[in-house]
Amino acid sequence: MTRPHAPPAGLCGSCAHVRIVETRKGSRFFLCQLSETDPRFPKYPRIPVLRCAGFVPVGAAPDGP
Repeated sequence: MTRPHAPPAGLCGSCAHVRIVETRKGSRFFLCQLSETDPRFPKYPRIPVLRCAGFVPVGAAPDGP
């Protein structure tokens, strides 16, 4: 299904901490998994997210010891 009117997700669209939740009706929500352990992050941030302290690009190496 093509979504011509869906707003761009901003940083969430390429963040390692996001899980996309899609409803049966086709709505998409970006769930920030950081919200599970850190109250600074909203569970479902307002889109588009332009700045985020927890942003980690998909595929980026995790922090080392």
